[in-house]
This record gives sequence, structure tokens and C-alpha cells, in this order.
Amino acid sequence: MSQHRLTGLTPGGKVDVLLGWDSPMSWFFLVIEPESDEPLYSNLYEQHPESLDLAHFQKVLERFGIKNINLSPGHESGLYERLQSDRVANK
Repeated sequence: MSQHRLTGLTPGGKVDVLLGWDSPMSWFFLVIEPESDEPLYSNLYEQHPESLDLAHFQKVLERFGIKNINLSPGHESGLYERLQSDRVANK
């Protein structure tokens, strides 16, 4: 399982963002957590977490106002490409 831990900047402050490829489940995951409370978002809260892709997670980031993390293909951060590489390598 790959794990990318990032700090998301929201209008309400910083949140921890964990995303990656879950090789046993064969799906991408995303968790957004404030510093001390329950997660604001987890892919496990979704009805069909196995069907979610990085484009969906980009919309989730936008919904929470997280603009400093971008999962779009070709973005200068290269995060999309790293996650796809994790999937291909089944990390």
C-alpha cells in the first residue's frame, strides 16, 4: 500500500490528507482529517469506494476548499503520476 501524507490548506485551517493506492483492495483511497477529530472525509464513507478514481478525489479536495493539493494529470506537483505509478507497481 502506498501512502502520501500531505498538509491540506482549507479556509478553516490545516488538515492532514492521506492518499494512495491500497494494493490488497485494488483501489485508491483518500482520508482528510483535522488535527484531533474524526475524519472530515474518507473514501470508506462512500457507497462504492471501489469505484472512486483520482478525478473524484480531486472534486472532494475542491469541495473542502483544499487548493494546494492537485490530483489532475499533468499538474506540476506530479502527484497524479506518482499515484498512477503506485497503482501500476501495485505498491
